Amino acid sequence: MTTYDHVEENGMNERAALLDFPGAHELAAAGRVEPLSERALTRVLAEVEAAVAAEGTAGRAGLTAGAVVATPIRRLSGRRRALVGLFATAAVAAGATTYANSGTAPTNTRSEARAETASVFLNDISTVAAGRPAASGKYWKMHLTIGDAYLSQSMDFYVVHNGKAYKKGRRPDWQFGPENLDWKGLDQLTTDPAELLRLLRTPPRPKSISPFDQATSLLGGSPASPKLRAGVFKAMAGLKGVKLVGTVKDSTGRSGTALEFAEARSVGRVIVDPKTSSILEYTFTWTAGAGKGKVTHQTFLSVGFTDKIG
Repeated sequence: MTTYDHVEENGMNERAALLDFPGAHELAAAGRVEPLSERALTRVLAEVEAAVAAEGTAGRAGLTAGAVVATPIRRLSGRRRALVGLFATAAVAAGATTYANSGTAPTNTRSEARAETASVFLNDISTVAAGRPAASGKYWKMHLTIGDAYLSQSMDFYVVHNGKAYKKGRRPDWQFGPENLDWKGLDQLTTDPAELLRLLRTPPRPKSISPFDQATSLLGGSPASPKLRAGVFKAMAGLKGVKLVGTVKDSTGRSGTALEFAEARSVGRVIVDPKTSSILEYTFTWTAGAGKGKVTHQTFLSVGFTDKIG
């Protein structure tokens, strides 16, 4: 006999009793629910608190982020059972659902749910990006695992090796939709998410990289302002095919949230620090053709403005 085989007095086994509340079917269908983010938890608890107040019940009825699991649902009153149902339904709506890696291709329904969850994450991280402090400097420094690189406002590119700086010519501009942007062009780019999404959706030119790669390159390797980075994250939420992988570690062991975008011959993966909106690592994997199985990645240990090289 399993944990859920015990039969209650009302004829239900324990599993049925645990799922006997409004919203249970939606919660079960969504998959395993992870602990909510602080922002999502605040939003959900506000809804629950409002429902409690409407019923004339003081406080939060003892509900916490773990209440759905920790509280024996079969022992709740009808009123509290309804509140737990509200919590469960709100948890699913807040985008807190994650999916275990089963090793099999997802169904269309699950694939759509994953896309919605990626959209929720990207919209949330855009808020984090917008709240970062603005800064400026003569150079944009990228501290990478392979060394330090510097970019001047005139797009001159430098690398530092054994304490000595070497000029490596001019760096190619950032591709974004139909535009090739230098430092000045980056400052003049719109920050409106809808317009940025329109640019990313522009039919590709010859040798264009994917919209996902364009956005990731700008977010990780450019001196984009907090407002522009926020707009790009929000624009990415509108791209079709972006999947939320979940919490992973980069090649240096740092934890972040991974997103993926698959094309016909490749898969791009970006790992984002959810606390700062910083890009930790970008990985590109060939899935077909002569380079099948080849993986390249760029790891950003830190990025930021500076007034000198070295």
